[in-house]
Amino acid sequence: MKWFRSWFRVMGVGLAILANSRPYEGLVLSLPIAMFLLIWMLKNNNLPQAILLRQVILPLGIALAIAAGGMSYYFWRVTGSPFRMPYQVNRATYAVAPYFFGQKVKSQPIYHHAAIQDFYLDVEYPQYLQTRTPYGFLLETLRKLGVIWLFYVGPLLTIPLFTLPWILRDRRIRLLLIAGAVAFAGSALVIYFMAHYIAPITCVIVAVVIQGLRHLRVWRWQGKPSGLFLTRAIVLICVLMMPFQAWQLAAEAKTQKLNMAHQRARVLAELCAMPGQQLVLVRYKPGHEVRAEWVYNDADIDNAKVVWARDMGSAENEDLVRYFSSRKIWLVEADDPVPRLSEYAPNRGPIPQQSAARQSAINNVVK
Repeated sequence: MKWFRSWFRVMGVGLAILANSRPYEGLVLSLPIAMFLLIWMLKNNNLPQAILLRQVILPLGIALAIAAGGMSYYFWRVTGSPFRMPYQVNRATYAVAPYFFGQKVKSQPIYHHAAIQDFYLDVEYPQYLQTRTPYGFLLETLRKLGVIWLFYVGPLLTIPLFTLPWILRDRRIRLLLIAGAVAFAGSALVIYFMAHYIAPITCVIVAVVIQGLRHLRVWRWQGKPSGLFLTRAIVLICVLMMPFQAWQLAAEAKTQKLNMAHQRARVLAELCAMPGQQLVLVRYKPGHEVRAEWVYNDADIDNAKVVWARDMGSAENEDLVRYFSSRKIWLVEADDPVPRLSEYAPNRGPIPQQSAARQSAINNVVK
């Protein structure tokens, strides 16, 4: 029975990971599984309660209790309440459009930065307006299905799904199918969607595809094992496609949003190599891609090695510069082809960064 207890420990760890990565989608996926587990325990009268307590409830409960305690402490330190997530504070502070269908629009808050206003008013709100009608909801649901198919399945792995009528009759994966359907239904209630939001049901998608390959494998055409050839060909093509997929990902990294992540990491590494603490003012050009965001900080901002802030102009920056007066202050033009650091001079504009040797000599003279 050791494997039995270990299985529920792993299950508890998995639930903890879901709660800290995709809490809503993980919760929706977990509900049918929890219901099935409860029914299973009630039906298995032959298992002593002591075994159920020791092998099922205790390992699962300990893992979940540790996760819940850690998350509650984190929420309390960030939001002041152990039951209020930082994401809830974010939505309450900035969002105008609701997150779920059926919720009401909130009054517009005061935005201090164009990048934040552009995201919540020019990206989120128009999408909400498009999905208010039943027709818009239907189109959005179909779009979500299309995104899921393109990201997780694709044309090649669609071939095993032609055996879906047989898959639906498989009792061995019925629970997975139910859990996956409930999880997708829950995600369909969310207005905004990206492919990774549905990551908790990846295991369901993989299980359905593998089960489809099993049914396809035994398919025969005119007495010949055609299905066996197809399954082997699908697996082989998937392996051969891996270098192409890697090349495609590398090409996508050149887009503004992904390239921003690489450029920011490069600048951050440069800043971390410098002595002392640093403050970086990030300046965007008109038409900046709002999802390519540079400004985010460590939880303990005051003691962070590097603090990032949006440039608001000389007058508006004064309070920030005064508060972080002990830090070296830099400016970065984030939308330049190759963003580089320059010394921040409020009234004279940015000063090009000098070579490390010359800058070191100047610093020694100033000291």
